[in-house]
Amino acid sequence: MFKRIGNDWVVLLISLLLAFSVWFIHGMSLKYMVPMKFKVTIATDLEGYAGESSSDDVLVIRATGTGFSIIGLRTSPNVARSIKLNVPGAKLRRIAGEANLFDVYTRDLSEELYQALGAKVTINTFDTEKLTFRLTPRTHKKVPVVLQSDISCKSQYMIASDIVLRPDSVAVYGDVSILENITQAETEKVTFFNADAPLDGKTRIKPLRGAEMSASEVEYHVDVVRYIELTAEVSFSPIGVPAGYNMIMIPSSGTVRYRVPYALAGSEQNPPVFVVYYSDFSASRSGIVVPSLYSAPAQMISYEIEPASVECILTEL
Repeated sequence: MFKRIGNDWVVLLISLLLAFSVWFIHGMSLKYMVPMKFKVTIATDLEGYAGESSSDDVLVIRATGTGFSIIGLRTSPNVARSIKLNVPGAKLRRIAGEANLFDVYTRDLSEELYQALGAKVTINTFDTEKLTFRLTPRTHKKVPVVLQSDISCKSQYMIASDIVLRPDSVAVYGDVSILENITQAETEKVTFFNADAPLDGKTRIKPLRGAEMSASEVEYHVDVVRYIELTAEVSFSPIGVPAGYNMIMIPSSGTVRYRVPYALAGSEQNPPVFVVYYSDFSASRSGIVVPSLYSAPAQMISYEIEPASVECILTEL
């Protein structure tokens, strides 16, 4: 008899435990809207300032999420009491009359907050209108980014224009003695063989000893196109010769080899036009002038002109 009573208690306890588990899981699976409070630290790329700053203001939002997601955020070591956001410098507004004081409207931080909190919660309202940050000025200089590359193209293909980098320059921070010797920032080497289509990607910027940079990587775009090469005989025309004078070019014509996209093959194209500017002649000591491209076919990629320079003689009329 006692054994039977003991078994009944065990069954009862297990039943209660299962019932509580089902109730708990159901309750935690429901969605709730709750206030959430954070101390905010930002990392920013605002030129001329240190990368991080903390606000004395408290960010208060009202967010909707399941019980599991809300408890997970409140117990996470990354966002339980404070949160770090990567905020573009363009979103910060300088406060009038304050050299190093900036603010940002919290509604403009939705994207950054979702990146930090994840997609398991939905932000409903911002109880805090804006946050204020005091940034620390730093000595810096802006230098161009140079892509280190080894790119070869497939036969009848070539790079059609200058390589595009985003960003194409970076702010470098450090001591004055270090900055004065830095003239550019170089990327890790990008290598492609037999390219026959545009190239897009990302690559890291090489660290600079003793200095920090506003960006650690760049996006690049290399426009690779198939081309056709054309040849034309062109005359060199003088431009800007003073009244009463005539300028003679020796030779007066040349041969130009130029390249256009293969898609334009067969279409009517006016050949490039080359001129010789009197201002270039007057600035030269020898009278040797390089003909200048005056007009070109649509989408011309590159050209070579032969001869590369001409001798000019000025005569009176």
